Amino acid sequence: PGGTVVEGGVGSGALSMSRLRAVGEHGRVPSFERREDFAAIAQGNAREFFGGDHPAWTVTVGDLVESLPEAVEPGTVDRVVLDMLAPWECLDAVSEALAPGGVLICYVATATQLSKVAEAMRDHGTYTEPQAWESLVRGWHLEGLAVRPQHRMHGHTGFLVTTRRLAPGT
Repeated sequence: PGGTVVEGGVGSGALSMSRLRAVGEHGRVPSFERREDFAAIAQGNAREFFGGDHPAWTVTVGDLVESLPEAVEPGTVDRVVLDMLAPWECLDAVSEALAPGGVLICYVATATQLSKVAEAMRDHGTYTEPQAWESLVRGWHLEGLAVRPQHRMHGHTGFLVTTRRLAPGT
């Protein structure tokens, strides 16, 4: 609550709404989306959900790397969530914006992206060792005492890579 969470890629706005509920009216969620149509859909969904514009949310249509320095003061961001094709291209801008100890989390869909973003984080020199995990979804059959996993599952829904911003000189 009260934190600043930068978002790169808004999609339908569902996760934006979750972040807005988490930071509350006194936090900030500056979001950046390259596609104007995605931004409009997300804003419409959020307006419907909250019954109007949320006071903590700004959506900038444009490139995060170019727009982030204008939107936040250096070292003032608590969290950054990147859901985009090439999050490694944003590491300089994100490093500048994050407070020491601030968290960066990237959602990527392929093992190639996973490797590239993790190596870029390591090479950057301002982030801790990246940690990654894969999201798996498996339903369960629930009928009386016959409780067991379903025979089919979604074996892969995405990778999440997390790291923290190191303090300068660390």
